[in-house]
Amino acid sequence: MQITSILDIIDGRLLNQPSISFIYSIKTNVKRVKEGDLFIVQKKEDIPLALENGAFAIVIDEEVEILDNEIAWIKVKKLNEAIIKLIRFLLSNKKLTAFFCNTISFQLFNILKKTTLHSHIKIVPNDLSKFFKLIDELEDNDTIICSKKELLDDIYPVNFDFNTKHYEIKNLIEHSIFETSFSYQDRYFSKVKISSLYLKEFLDVYSFLGFNADLNKLKKFNNLKPIFVDKLINHTDYGKTDKFLIAQNNQLLIDQEIKYLKNKYKYAKILYLTLEEVDDNTNLDYIHIDSLEDLKNILKKSQFNAVYFLGIDYETLYNQISKQNNGPTLI
Repeated sequence: MQITSILDIIDGRLLNQPSISFIYSIKTNVKRVKEGDLFIVQKKEDIPLALENGAFAIVIDEEVEILDNEIAWIKVKKLNEAIIKLIRFLLSNKKLTAFFCNTISFQLFNILKKTTLHSHIKIVPNDLSKFFKLIDELEDNDTIICSKKELLDDIYPVNFDFNTKHYEIKNLIEHSIFETSFSYQDRYFSKVKISSLYLKEFLDVYSFLGFNADLNKLKKFNNLKPIFVDKLINHTDYGKTDKFLIAQNNQLLIDQEIKYLKNKYKYAKILYLTLEEVDDNTNLDYIHIDSLEDLKNILKKSQFNAVYFLGIDYETLYNQISKQNNGPTLI
């Protein structure tokens, strides 16, 4: 691609008079820069390594020292806007099918999609700067999946809503709020590790993948995923106790998950914990804690079957519970 074309696409200003006039590819990860690449600078300290690796052009949105007058130094107003404009231009030459989907479907795509079998399906990362490494692999008739409609509108305006289907699910058995069995069409799904709350999204993705995915990978799906604990709030095996913890930091999912828990687990004692203040208009009885370090001591003194922790993710909660074992207990 010609440097003059790049200047037009991103509305950039050339800061020097380089001897080179073209680039081969675009990189945002300095470790991936090769000779002939354009490097979009997100951290100034990466520039020397980009030059050492052979970058032909540098794109910046702040003042930096021009270290090599042979290559092109391009200034833009905002890096994010430049990235969007470049991606939109590169995709405009491709005949693609583009979908935007909800958060749950997006997570399931990332978990279930097989690298080789589903290579025609490309996932658009929420951080667009990471998308350049996939663009070179895109071919006509490929499909791109994005979780943000506004973002997809910016880079590929002709797009469709992914989550539009309805499913006739039969023989539904909810073994727990975390595990279901059911029939769909001529297929029977036995003890799938996913809440019935998210069955629609599961079928959306699984059917789109041609019913060909390793469902054991659902163990990586962390929404309404329990961490079972004993009386001393130590980890126990799945289903070994009647005490479990759930974490959720996605504000878009919290309300529906709480309603689901209240409906499906109405006779149990549920505690709602948070590190941050919760709007009192929610009518939610919650316990505010100052630090995760206080978590075990608080829970050991509390009566509960379930704890729903607002504002942190599963991995954070799991790691916190793992920090200190309190010794063996009889359950």
